[in-house]
Amino acid sequence: MKNNERSNKPNPPGPEIIENELRTNTSQYTEFADRMIRAVYGKSRYGAAADMKLFDGLISKSQEAFTLLLYENGYKNWVWASTNDRGGTTSETASNTTDSGGPGYGYTEKSKDSLPSRNGGWSNEGMKKFNDLYKRVGEDRLKDKGGFEQVYKRHRKDRSPTSRKRKRCKDGPMHNIQISDDLGDLMSGIGSNDEGPVAGYAGQAYRI
Repeated sequence: MKNNERSNKPNPPGPEIIENELRTNTSQYTEFADRMIRAVYGKSRYGAAADMKLFDGLISKSQEAFTLLLYENGYKNWVWASTNDRGGTTSETASNTTDSGGPGYGYTEKSKDSLPSRNGGWSNEGMKKFNDLYKRVGEDRLKDKGGFEQVYKRHRKDRSPTSRKRKRCKDGPMHNIQISDDLGDLMSGIGSNDEGPVAGYAGQAYRI
């Protein structure tokens, strides 16, 4: 979660909300997929792959469960850091607090006896939690019967560059542009058709 000015913005939904609702809340899980699952899959590869494949065929159950685990593991620390720690989050944890005084991670801990891995590796509770989430994801996919896949497919299509360009040409005056020999004339011929910024996940960006 990248630190930003968010005094009037609500916190993103807690991990228990995401886990309990999963695909039943399609708009929420769409945002979760775009922000969190995309990061786990690999941001540079996700766009083209997600535009071509259905979600459940692209993202394995283990990837989905692991993303949910990461979200629960870091949620409290990310929320605290976004409002209190101007330097952002830290991967160094000691017991239940970070070096900067914020809440620690839920299932990872770094100590002098830890292996040289990020946040010291997963606790037994964290591995048990992953197994539980893996089971929930499998059950949720069976219950959903591909409904979320279709919603997410339409979402990806709507946000693709070709789709946005097509919508702008249809709704705006761009198809009536007159040839101009001056940049000012050109801009006045085009008109103003700027789109507003795309809203983030409750105003937050995430990093693993």
